[in-house]
Amino acid sequence: MYDLSVCVYGCKMIIPVHRSVDVLVATDHFTKLAYAFPCKNQSAKQVAHHLWNGLFCVYGFPRRVHSDQGPSFESKLMKELLYMAGIKKSHTTPYHPMGNGITERFNRTLGNMIRSLPPQSKAKWPQSLQMLTFCYNCTVHETTGFAPFYLMFGRVPRLPIDVMFQHVLRDDTVVKYSDYVSRLKSDFGEAAKIAQKHSSTEQARHAKIYNRKVKGSPLTVGDRVLLANRGERGKRKIADKWESNLYEVMSVRSPINVYRIRDTETGREKTVHRNLLLPVNFLYKDDGTALPSQSHSIDSTSDLPDHPDSDTRTAHWVMQSDQPNCPENDTDSEALSEVQYSLDVQKSNSKADSVTCDSSVSTEQASDIPHLLDDGLPPGDELDQMSKQHSLVTPVFPSPQVD
Repeated sequence: MYDLSVCVYGCKMIIPVHRSVDVLVATDHFTKLAYAFPCKNQSAKQVAHHLWNGLFCVYGFPRRVHSDQGPSFESKLMKELLYMAGIKKSHTTPYHPMGNGITERFNRTLGNMIRSLPPQSKAKWPQSLQMLTFCYNCTVHETTGFAPFYLMFGRVPRLPIDVMFQHVLRDDTVVKYSDYVSRLKSDFGEAAKIAQKHSSTEQARHAKIYNRKVKGSPLTVGDRVLLANRGERGKRKIADKWESNLYEVMSVRSPINVYRIRDTETGREKTVHRNLLLPVNFLYKDDGTALPSQSHSIDSTSDLPDHPDSDTRTAHWVMQSDQPNCPENDTDSEALSEVQYSLDVQKSNSKADSVTCDSSVSTEQASDIPHLLDDGLPPGDELDQMSKQHSLVTPVFPSPQVD
């Protein structure tokens, strides 16, 4: 029993004609053994034909087939085929290729191998597809520490390079079938334990690396979210990053971070990954009523900190004032007017303080000068003396000497 991941990989021929060639890619979950079959198109008939003749009738029927949500894998023909063979079917969430990372990573490796071919072979790369896949299966995999060919068949493949350098293992000893089977079973068991240990270590290491860049809080049932705009066709450079429809979380699968959401307008439900969701519990419906949430209070002031700054309060008031039919608008408008009145009072107080400060400074400067308007002009001698005290002193420079 084995688990199989499948995917359709498309590549374009360079020479002599620019046409697309579809490749059905399948990967065993445990051994990492890869399979690649050129297809005429991406129809369900082609996929079912290659899976039946190239995999099921050669390696046996797998326990599960995991794929994306492509129409060729979700068709009625595939469902009937898998049901007849007793195979379970699972699929990834929309626009989340990491859910089928084993096959997607092999697609990248296969593309790099095709790119490294010489120009003559690159023009007809579909003919070299089986050779490239065989080279991949004979190479030690980083995750398991073994070659996928060895984990599947229990022996090291005999390659042309071994014959060239005379490194072929020769064993002329004749053994019984029972002894061969017991030894092969023992080797398989030991290799499986080592591969499982290596796989667990590598998975933990990659999970640690990935979690360093993880941002965002977990969601709960009732939260309001926006869905990433991944269905935009054509050039998406100026397209909106998030859809305008508001969704509500209906159920949560925490171990795999998968959420089932419902459109608040149409009632349509979708199952998506957490990476495609943006929590927006502060938004309202089109009718101005707030959606109920179990994790956040409906009170608009509960989201504000104890001492919010002016920008936070302004943004919060603007968001509330844009809802004309919201029942809280009257209270918000009154609070806004009170705050505006307090701001005006503060401005008037600040202006009064500045005027008082200026008047105090001018009073100090004029304390030494007698008040001329109320007391009248002073006598002539006193006026001359005051003018001498408060007049500007003109600097006197020495006259240049002429030789």
